[in-house]
Amino acid sequence: MRKLIILAILFAAGSTTTLLNAQIIGDDPALFAAKNNGFQLGVGKLPVVDDDSLGAVQLQGWVTGGDYYTGAEMRAYVSGPVQPDGFAADLRFQTGYPQLMPRMSVTANGKVGIGTTTPSFDLHTVGHTHTTGDFFGRLHVDDNGSMDSAPDTYVDELYLERHASTAFSVLPVTTAADGGLLTLAPGGNSLDHQLFFAEDGIFHRSWQGDALDWGTASWFKMLTSEDISGTPNRLAKFTGESSLGDSQLWDDGTQVGLGTDAPAAGFFLEIAGRTLVNEALNVAKNAVIQQGLQVGTDAFVGEDLSVASNGVIGDQLKVGGITQIGGALTVTDDATVTGHLGSNTATVDQTLTVGTTATPGSHRLYVGGSILAEEVTVKLEANWPDYVFSDSYNLPELKEVADFIDRHRHLPGFQSAQTIEATGGFEIGSTQRLLVEKVEELTLYAIAADQENKALKAQLEALEARLAQLEQQ
Repeated sequence: MRKLIILAILFAAGSTTTLLNAQIIGDDPALFAAKNNGFQLGVGKLPVVDDDSLGAVQLQGWVTGGDYYTGAEMRAYVSGPVQPDGFAADLRFQTGYPQLMPRMSVTANGKVGIGTTTPSFDLHTVGHTHTTGDFFGRLHVDDNGSMDSAPDTYVDELYLERHASTAFSVLPVTTAADGGLLTLAPGGNSLDHQLFFAEDGIFHRSWQGDALDWGTASWFKMLTSEDISGTPNRLAKFTGESSLGDSQLWDDGTQVGLGTDAPAAGFFLEIAGRTLVNEALNVAKNAVIQQGLQVGTDAFVGEDLSVASNGVIGDQLKVGGITQIGGALTVTDDATVTGHLGSNTATVDQTLTVGTTATPGSHRLYVGGSILAEEVTVKLEANWPDYVFSDSYNLPELKEVADFIDRHRHLPGFQSAQTIEATGGFEIGSTQRLLVEKVEELTLYAIAADQENKALKAQLEALEARLAQLEQQ
């Protein structure tokens, strides 16, 4: 037989009476309070109604003010509707000083609220939440789509919400009307970060965590595999503001191709197209160019140079081996070719050296060896020596020439052998002009000698005729 202790406690709630019953021993001890709303003749006990307090368990302590103070309370409320055989009730926990405040509630359908008495979810927390262990389950996303909450409203938290794309102070470049917004606010001196999940991508922005607004923080789209389209060994390039695709640079770790994904064997780099180099070009070994070559300044090739089409060098050209140009070669400054040079047309604005690095004097062409040519044209700035045939030309007497040769041991107008050796050579153009001058002078000497011979012959013939007449007499 159960032994019960029945206590009657009268609460200050009108004429209602609450009975407190406690079983302190037995198989299933229980403590319960019974609530009704009074007694009415002919009816009996009046039932509880919605929002009635069913009673409370209070934990009190004596204070120096001479009374007991309730530090914590657990109270039940009828949440209805009240049926003949029962009703739903909520349980609330309150703490606080100087006034008790609702802290946690458990509804009749099992929802638990912290910071709210009307939880909408199995666990509904209003305020900051800190978890030190593992978390299992799903997080609710708030619907705050019409506000661009400032960074200082997020404090030491991770916050999820649904947000309209047009409600931000600086708009992300998206066609989506709204999306999910994740805010990470680490606190301290850290920046606040936001990720906006839209239909057409994920966008990011960051700003000072204690700022009153997001200022000029711009949204940047995060690249995903949806934005990237590429080919193996092709280096990527931006094909749009927020997309990546193939560039013209191919690299398999062994060879590199520009404009081609099949570089020729034996070459580290192949450029499939015309090449313009605005600054210096320096190639330590062979250089083979299938089309034209244009270099803005110097070009240095350690070994052979082969260009299938035209070559234009803005400054110096130096080649350590054979040079073969399929088209025209234009060099604005000096050109030095240690090996053979082959070109349809070669133009060097300054100095061209072939087979030598010695450049004595101020000449434009230096050749360290012989020159084989079918035809050589020398353009002279001075007059060609047709002046020898002018009536005003003073043709030297042969005695004067003989006297000059006796004294100087070379023809007048020519350099001596010592001078040529000292200067390293002689000028073909001026020498050729002097040779023509001497040939023309010799021609005049020959003509004069011929005329004199003819005159002497005529005189001899006349004398012979006169002698014959005398002998006949």
